[in-house]
Amino acid sequence: MDTEVIGISANVAFSQKAFADFLKLTFPLVSDYPDLQTIDAYGVLDRERRLAQRSYFIVDKQGVIRYKNVLGRGQPLVTNDALVAEIKKIR
Repeated sequence: MDTEVIGISANVAFSQKAFADFLKLTFPLVSDYPDLQTIDAYGVLDRERRLAQRSYFIVDKQGVIRYKNVLGRGQPLVTNDALVAEIKKIR
């Protein structure tokens, strides 16, 4: 669908690699440690715990955020089908 998936978190790079290897992920995971600038810029930084809130963004080719979903604690993950439906809306 002419899209790219990137994961980002406040974890250190070696932790990201271990996580990606364990789950056999086929998309890159990016570490925003130690400065957390990207997570902060997207408005999902939990400053007290120095963690990123679990969230999903769809950014169009012009760099505009077209979809944002920030999950609260205990909320279920967004399904792949739901994300694909959102991508189709902006194509």
